[in-house]
Amino acid sequence: MRQVKREVKQFLEKLEQEAIDHPDDARVIVSIVNAVRHRWWGLFTCYQVSNVPASNNDLETFFKDMKHHQRRITGRKSVQEFILRYGPFAAFIDYTESFEALLARLRQVQPKDFKQARQALQKVQLRLKKLYRFRHHPDLYFRDLEKRWEKATSSRK
Repeated sequence: MRQVKREVKQFLEKLEQEAIDHPDDARVIVSIVNAVRHRWWGLFTCYQVSNVPASNNDLETFFKDMKHHQRRITGRKSVQEFILRYGPFAAFIDYTESFEALLARLRQVQPKDFKQARQALQKVQLRLKKLYRFRHHPDLYFRDLEKRWEKATSSRK
């Protein structure tokens, strides 16, 4: 990780020198350098967290495999609903992992961290449930919304 950081830093310094040497390109170069520096905190995450793909090709392969396994499980062509439903949590599924290995991995999770992640997942699922109800049962959705509005306004009086 340190080597990659060092190489990126050297590249940015080289770019800044190019901006001085080529004033016509300076505006674009400064924009690139600022964009990279602004995102510096997240650029090297893949090197800090184990099992996170280190390259874009590895990441694409990971998602392709995840979608492939989900298609095999559900028999559906599209896995969009699965990805929307579980969002970033879908990435925690390892189809090659045995049940015992999964239990061992889950035992390492602190209860506090589990509760936070579960609340985040429930928040995503609640949003998707409302969206589903709005698209598929708009009458029921609006009736429920009207009831909640009446209840909220009547409690103010």
